[in-house]
Amino acid sequence: MSSHPLPSASGPRALSPASIALMVLSALLALIAGSVVAASLPRTPAAPFRVLVYSGSALAPQDVVRAGVDAVRELGARNGFEVEASDDPGVFDDAELARFHAVVFNNTSAAREEGSGLGEAGRAALRKYIRAGGGWVGLHDASAGARDWDWYEGLVGAVLDRGTPVQTGRIKVLDHAHPSTVALPDLWERTEEWYNWRTNPAGTVHTLAQIRVRDGITGLDEGVDHPWSWCQHYDGGRSWFTAGGHASSSFQEDDFLDHLLGGIEWAAGAKPGDCTGTRTGSFQRTPLTTSDLTDPVDMAVAPDRRVFVAQRTGELKVVDQRTMKVSTALDLAYTPETAARSDGLIGLALDPGFGENNWLYLLRTDTSGRRLALSRFTADGDTVDPASEKRLLTLPGRRSTSSGHPRSSGSLAFDRAGHLYAATGDVTLPLTSGAPNDLRGAILRITPQDDGGYTVPEGNLFGPGTAGARPEIYAMGMPNPYRVTVDPATGTLLAADNGADGAVGHFRITEAGQAGRPYCTAGATRGAADCAPRVNGARDGTGEGGGGVTSGAVYAYEPGNLYRTKFPEYFAGKWLTYDPAGRRFTTLSFQREDQAFSDPRFGPVESGELQSVNGVFEDMEWNRPTAAVFGPDGALYVIDAGLAGGTGQNGGNEGAGVFRIDHVGDGRLPGAAVTTDRDNGSAPLTVAFTGAGSGLPRDVPVTYAWDFDGDGGTDSTDANPSYTYRTEGQFTARLTVTGPEGTTAMAGQEITVGNSRPRVTVHRLPDGGLFRPGDTLAFTVQVTDDEDGDRTPVDCSRVLVRSAVGHPGPLRPLRNSPGCRGSIVTETGDASLPGPHRITVQYTDGGAPDAPELTGSTALTLRTGFQEAEQFASTGGAHDGAVAGSRAEASAGRALTEIEAGDWVAFDPVHLGSLRSVTVGATPCGIGGTVEFRAGSPDGPLLGSLPVPGAEGGDEAVSPSTALRSSGGGVRLYVVFTNSAWSSEKPDLFTVDWLRFHGPGAGQAGAR
Repeated sequence: MSSHPLPSASGPRALSPASIALMVLSALLALIAGSVVAASLPRTPAAPFRVLVYSGSALAPQDVVRAGVDAVRELGARNGFEVEASDDPGVFDDAELARFHAVVFNNTSAAREEGSGLGEAGRAALRKYIRAGGGWVGLHDASAGARDWDWYEGLVGAVLDRGTPVQTGRIKVLDHAHPSTVALPDLWERTEEWYNWRTNPAGTVHTLAQIRVRDGITGLDEGVDHPWSWCQHYDGGRSWFTAGGHASSSFQEDDFLDHLLGGIEWAAGAKPGDCTGTRTGSFQRTPLTTSDLTDPVDMAVAPDRRVFVAQRTGELKVVDQRTMKVSTALDLAYTPETAARSDGLIGLALDPGFGENNWLYLLRTDTSGRRLALSRFTADGDTVDPASEKRLLTLPGRRSTSSGHPRSSGSLAFDRAGHLYAATGDVTLPLTSGAPNDLRGAILRITPQDDGGYTVPEGNLFGPGTAGARPEIYAMGMPNPYRVTVDPATGTLLAADNGADGAVGHFRITEAGQAGRPYCTAGATRGAADCAPRVNGARDGTGEGGGGVTSGAVYAYEPGNLYRTKFPEYFAGKWLTYDPAGRRFTTLSFQREDQAFSDPRFGPVESGELQSVNGVFEDMEWNRPTAAVFGPDGALYVIDAGLAGGTGQNGGNEGAGVFRIDHVGDGRLPGAAVTTDRDNGSAPLTVAFTGAGSGLPRDVPVTYAWDFDGDGGTDSTDANPSYTYRTEGQFTARLTVTGPEGTTAMAGQEITVGNSRPRVTVHRLPDGGLFRPGDTLAFTVQVTDDEDGDRTPVDCSRVLVRSAVGHPGPLRPLRNSPGCRGSIVTETGDASLPGPHRITVQYTDGGAPDAPELTGSTALTLRTGFQEAEQFASTGGAHDGAVAGSRAEASAGRALTEIEAGDWVAFDPVHLGSLRSVTVGATPCGIGGTVEFRAGSPDGPLLGSLPVPGAEGGDEAVSPSTALRSSGGGVRLYVVFTNSAWSSEKPDLFTVDWLRFHGPGAGQAGAR
């Protein structure tokens, strides 16, 4: 197995594992702060095309200017395009510019009005030229001018703030598909004058290459995401910029000339290239389903684009994108007790030949609740017959349900040779992750056979017949590998591991071997990878980063794929990862080949080493992404598991959904959304539909087509129709929205006729009430079912209570308290984290003769008296609200900062009957002011207020208190910061670290 350890952190010398490249990225990640419309080529150039090189008013020395002109002339001569050069601003005339397909600004900031720069007429001509589809190329100092012209700054992409001394550094080439970077090395060593930007252009342009700032380039003051070269479609034209070309020698370098040539050819429209892959807004998220989901954890997309979704609760769902119908293909029928003490359904993979054999593989708790089973099932359309099971493996399941441990996890993935990898978690017994005869805490590799059995391929960790070892083990030492994927191009196995101690590791595995604990441990101080022995499984002194970053998928770009919104080639070979806790996505790029460098500061790098980590989809908000896979169409499919496992009114997770992400580039897909006034009830059932939220921005006209009964016909073309269902059953109402270019979007809504969703109410626990760590919280559950009525008693065994009270992480089924009454015993100490703690209750009825069963649910939130101030639900005010800033002295390392008069934060819900008084931990670092507590809105009824002094009295932390008036019930509680003497010229008011609410426990929340 290959090994590519990153430089070691300080401490004991790192020992490279014989077979695994382990990359633990916690610290590095902490530093990270198919187009719908094809790229417009309004001037498809004939051969040869024509380029203008403009050098008027250049800031660079004349030898650099001459070198730039000569280089472009030579490129034109070699590659068959015409070049004209000028330093006369008079060339910026409509008729003159119309002769050129691209204009090169050769180290000039000639867009300035003063001196010999462009005048108003020249500016107008340049703007008209770009808007007509012209191309623009900028070299180095082209970013230095026109500070009075916002349009030009947008054309360049960024304006120079200041440069550094000339020095050697390296550039990370991120885009290996664009013609300007396709031939460049992964790490490009250059001696440059490096530029800081007045505003970082990342996200507004497509970054082709960025500076490797961790090389220690003196004078750089921006973060790791520091663009160096980029491109964009701008105001109708094409813009390409490179910060290179500061010296005449640059124009003698083959790599730089290739870079410049590709930029010119793309800007002129002579060569295609996507320039939207990293630009914010280039991707569009479409919900496939956001209802009837409970703890979805894994997914797979079939060749016909059906989406299979595995839920930890034991249901396998299928989303048919042709009809938008959501079906339950298989229900493992876990009892509440089984759900509480087992890992559930945790892994899903489709057979490589699924299109022909319909085989799928599930990793799940078996009916005993005590073992994990890896089995093959056969799908028949949108159903899976339980009798089709072929069990491949059985292994011990999770044995502990202590709230101090996260759930064990698991994952399945096939490689291109047909081998099945099964990652099995074991967070309860860390040392077993190093036991050669234990299949837990390992990644297994087997080859499934047609008869339902399996063979063990050559090359696993232990050969057949090895005493005391299981030959199925491929890699071992990872307590909780969540999750695994295979690079479709190289066959490399990629895995993420979340340990019981919160450590996060990323593994790139090319051969069988030992990885993770107890064999490897993270050196998180610089994101480097250490691999040192652990004594008896104990942590060493290097420290590990916490978090929950997990493995997604690696994109395989297929030029022949005709799906118009497939991901661009930029993403080919990149490893997509996602962070359920941080609610963000990143891409990891790796070295494609070995490299050595001339500067002695830079050691050689090997193929497979980590090259770059970059954010993506940063304009999308997520609750808790738990799975992400690429479909055969080249789109990305994502499961969002919702708000900490909370359930919504329809029995699904609050905020949970299955989504498709399409690359729309500079275009846009129409949106489709269906809202109804009801989705269940007895026949006849009249439902009012609305397509509100559908369509395109700026009121671009779209058409609507509704199919209410699922027969494939169009029942209405109104935007907001109604329909009466007279037959009992379950129907999928589908809306199709079509844009002016023929692009479509669909949304569906299940309508159940003949059964009503049960209503669930929790008594004795108020929503938003307080509890004290160590309290026992008793509750009762009331269920109302219209079909059963009062004559039929509710089956309390069908009530499932899930709680996150007293422990971190997602909700878990409550043990020993199933049914219509029970209690939750909260823990003391660190387990009872400050912040909101959710409880959900759901009940599934028995259905009706012609209508399926339905699940009703409710959710409530409890709070400990101590609240970190930065854990607010929302913020706002006259000055955009407070900011959760890092403060080393704060109780959790963060506090509310940038507090100005009129700003507020809100906590929701808070039960006012639980509150008698409140203490605020604050630091008087500003002019001081008043903290007000108000109900329902920032100017709602005043419940109490307290003063915070200004810094003139000292900067020691203070903790004033005030009594709170109660009006009873749960509300959104606003904490408002005021000082009538504040103005924008004065400092902020103060910082707020924490709040401590005083009142009775949740069981006595109504008492005063």
